[in-house]
Amino acid sequence: MSAGAAAYVNGLGTELGAIRRKVAELPEYADGPPDAGTGFAEYREAEGGILGLLGPAMRGALDASGTDPATVDTVLLATESLPADGPDRTALTGLLSDLGLRRAYPLMLGLADCSTAITAFDIAASLVRSGASGTVLVVSGDLVRTVLPGGRVVLGGTAVAGDGAAAAVVSGRRYGWELLGGARRIAHEAATPGHRMGAQLAMYQGMFADLWAATGLTSRDLGTGAVLPSNLARDALRTFLGEAGIADAQVYLDNVPRIAHCLGSDPLINLADRTAGGGAPSPVVLLGTSAVHAAAVLLRPVEE
Repeated sequence: MSAGAAAYVNGLGTELGAIRRKVAELPEYADGPPDAGTGFAEYREAEGGILGLLGPAMRGALDASGTDPATVDTVLLATESLPADGPDRTALTGLLSDLGLRRAYPLMLGLADCSTAITAFDIAASLVRSGASGTVLVVSGDLVRTVLPGGRVVLGGTAVAGDGAAAAVVSGRRYGWELLGGARRIAHEAATPGHRMGAQLAMYQGMFADLWAATGLTSRDLGTGAVLPSNLARDALRTFLGEAGIADAQVYLDNVPRIAHCLGSDPLINLADRTAGGGAPSPVVLLGTSAVHAAAVLLRPVEE
């Protein structure tokens, strides 16, 4: 592949848990609703297993991008809901076959919590640019009952978790969004009492500085609602992103009340909904974060 090769996100698909629940009805809020500043109102719960979310998301991405499943040679799975001793791990092979992904080599990524899926895009782009893969399917999805057995309210109410999945096709075909580059940071000091907030703010600032350096763009190149983050509490997001130079109007927060925090899938779900809602043409940032991890990729719409 030539030195000037590029990678593109050609299309995406999403799938939410079918059951809509009220956040205020969770046991943790028996004494009162969540603080208004968090913005949480509803979350989604899946009726079945994780493959019931991943399968429709993958099919949606393949259909939306017009991709022949037989051309996909790599599947990057960002999920913690496929334990090695569980039946879904074995059933995944059958799902890939049913989708026509018989040539695709599956790899599971983890350890970076809700930022893993976004890091997977950077990996997918590198595989495509180098010629190691022709077409990569990036897949994110989790069931809260599998990965967060302690309950749906985490980080002191900074996040309320829901079930969902998302997938996207990354290839060298010039269509959709060009993947300009990515960045990631870890806030090691966030685990030290008294240092959490400072370490997290520094993580966001450093990651965006790296992203601008990698892509040649800055926050001034972004339009309204062009930063598509993990769905944490609205007040927390505004604080973290404001310290990194992102204006309130540039942050897409529409889905915080509607779906809460679908773990690693939030940024892609937000991109799908922003696009469907007629969001202003602009480069966009997919931003996945946890308490100690942050990863971002910058996409630019392809000009026809």
